[in-house]
Amino acid sequence: MTDHHLTLEGVTKTYPNGVTALRDVSLNVARSEVVVIVGPSGCGKSTLLRTINGLETIDSGTITFDGKALEYTPSGLRQMRERVGMVFQRFNLFPHMTALGNVMEAPIKVSGLSKEEAEPLAVSLLERVGMA
Repeated sequence: MTDHHLTLEGVTKTYPNGVTALRDVSLNVARSEVVVIVGPSGCGKSTLLRTINGLETIDSGTITFDGKALEYTPSGLRQMRERVGMVFQRFNLFPHMTALGNVMEAPIKVSGLSKEEAEPLAVSLLERVGMA
């Protein structure tokens, strides 16, 4: 198994209107590595993230996560999304919940953690970004 946690090889994505957002993109991200994707509007940053998270299918190439190819099936996407998160450009928090409640929601709903299990995890995540 490779030491790369996420690997993209030759990924291409063309939209139905003919716009090619990604052309032959290859990327290797090691476990715990931090990667910043920077570029002008319309260069494919969001499309890249959406393909990694399975929100967009790719036309060619491969995306592997922990050595396993991304499967565009409900079970394959669920398995990947349990371990890969994404914050949308125009994200919406639940306005009736605190920041802590919003961060706890996914581990409770997706991973089945109890509130007692999710809270320390959520607090540690908020601490990492200076929001505790």
